[in-house]
Amino acid sequence: MRILLVDDDQTLIDVLSRSLAEQNYAVDAVTDGEQGWLYGSTYNYDLIILDWSLPKLDGISLCQRFRANGYEMPILLLTARHGSQDKIKGLDAGADDYICKPFDLDELTARIRALLRRLNCDFLPVLSWGELQLDPCSCEVTYQGEILSLTAKEYSLLELFLRHSQEVLSIEEIIESLWSSAEYPAEATVRSHLRYLRQKLKLAGLPEDLIETIPGRGYSLKSLPQEELSVELETPEIKRSRHLNALSAAWEKYRSKSHQQLGTLETIVATWQQSDFNDSDRKKALLTAHSLAGNLGLFGFDEASQLARELEQVLSDEINQERIWQIEAILQVLRQELAAEANPSPQIACQIQEHSPFLLIIDPDPKLSEQLTEYANSKGIKTLVLTNPESTRIWLEQQSSEQLPDAVLLKLAFSELESNLHSRWDNLSLIAELSLLEPSIPVIVLADRDRFEDRLQVARHGGYFYLKQPLTPTEIISFCQEVFQRSSQGKKVMIVDDDLELLEVLPSLLHPWGFKLTTLHDPRQFWDVLQAVNPNLLVLDIEMPHLSGIELCKVLRTHPYWRKLPVMFLSIHNNVAMRNQVFASGADDFVDKPVVAKHLANRILNRLA
Repeated sequence: MRILLVDDDQTLIDVLSRSLAEQNYAVDAVTDGEQGWLYGSTYNYDLIILDWSLPKLDGISLCQRFRANGYEMPILLLTARHGSQDKIKGLDAGADDYICKPFDLDELTARIRALLRRLNCDFLPVLSWGELQLDPCSCEVTYQGEILSLTAKEYSLLELFLRHSQEVLSIEEIIESLWSSAEYPAEATVRSHLRYLRQKLKLAGLPEDLIETIPGRGYSLKSLPQEELSVELETPEIKRSRHLNALSAAWEKYRSKSHQQLGTLETIVATWQQSDFNDSDRKKALLTAHSLAGNLGLFGFDEASQLARELEQVLSDEINQERIWQIEAILQVLRQELAAEANPSPQIACQIQEHSPFLLIIDPDPKLSEQLTEYANSKGIKTLVLTNPESTRIWLEQQSSEQLPDAVLLKLAFSELESNLHSRWDNLSLIAELSLLEPSIPVIVLADRDRFEDRLQVARHGGYFYLKQPLTPTEIISFCQEVFQRSSQGKKVMIVDDDLELLEVLPSLLHPWGFKLTTLHDPRQFWDVLQAVNPNLLVLDIEMPHLSGIELCKVLRTHPYWRKLPVMFLSIHNNVAMRNQVFASGADDFVDKPVVAKHLANRILNRLA
């Protein structure tokens, strides 16, 4: 990927050029606005970074000149001006993003990756071809989980082909994309890099002709073999069936333990019947009831879980004869409930339906809405159709945060809205309102035309993506599916807990969100597993053998790299003192056990946002 850097601060140019080169970007750097225009209008760049205050031609004027002449590459404005009006002026001039000096290099490179993903319609941060994966964030390439050792140019070549998988790239196009203007290579050099890349991919086990030679035209990435595509084309019904089978198998393993927990409670109550009240037994019974309530809830046995919660509540107070009778009555009903609910599949099936992606369609055209709804439902996506912004706002006010859609598809006829400024403003305001929610709801605009000023207005108001008709329902819903996966798909979550039943069930329960879960029950292995996995978020239990979650969090916060990792705690202890201790150790969030899958997933998503 090729970047033009325009800044008159030579020290900053040196630091940024070196940092971006380490991440496999080809960088051209110039020191005034006129040079910036000369380079930007002569060569093809994937992104331009502009300083505001430049000699000869300032950054705002240069940005406006690029846009006025039809250049649509992303522009990131880099400046020491912090005021809101300055930011508005920069974005109105045509910039796609704005970052203030001094800035964090990691934040800048993350913004660059986001702009480049938007340019190439790559919603997922990890590029893949079957089991071959390239992660631009870590600059790592893996095949079947094994890291491939590539040179910087080999890495850049592979990234280029993965980002342009449907295109044939000529030698000239490859050079323009991967080499700066100061290091124009011979064609033989490019072919040499391609040959070495092919050899390394072949040694890793990939097809020999992964990168095909197209005689007279250039090179292209080979289409994915049909057998590998068949996995991706697996129907929602098959996925749902696999999910249910996995959960049912987990329940079969846990069922005997649930009866053992009931037996433990009944034994303690029988001891109390002999008037032998012991507070340690009460605490043991309390923990057993709490664990039982949580695990029954995990498998969808809501009524049985509620009974166990009632039992937990009774056990929270001092034991007397009246409470013993209450406990006996609850245990009797609970055992009957478990006997009647031997199969968790119906309950889990309801949960899976609740976890399905939810698309809100705002479209006055009933014909297109009907087609979109039919295709979306066939892909396991729930839909709701509303006709205008007013009805949408009324509906939104009536919903809780967990009932809000995962994405909104808004159809806009800009050619008709030119004569109705109020309606145009109303639709754009709705986009802004949805983007300002916490968490924000991505809005995909389906427009009747493709003009820069329309795209700019949508982007300014927080629109996530802009599609131009005509498109088939299949193409539109495919874009929506990519948006659903924007924040969770492939995100690595590491969970450390000594509750083996919880660790066994959570991967299946969190499956609908597409997280990559790593579970660990022995905290003594924490550091080695953490470094191997490099998670995006860490979930810790508080009380574990050998090392507590609080100790692990404190160690984490002393490390210059891991100190920024989001950490969430799960615990049965929800008193104020314990929460204070957890947050004092450096935690970002605290979730009470028993765990409800959707609640936990939403909290994880909020921390990953």
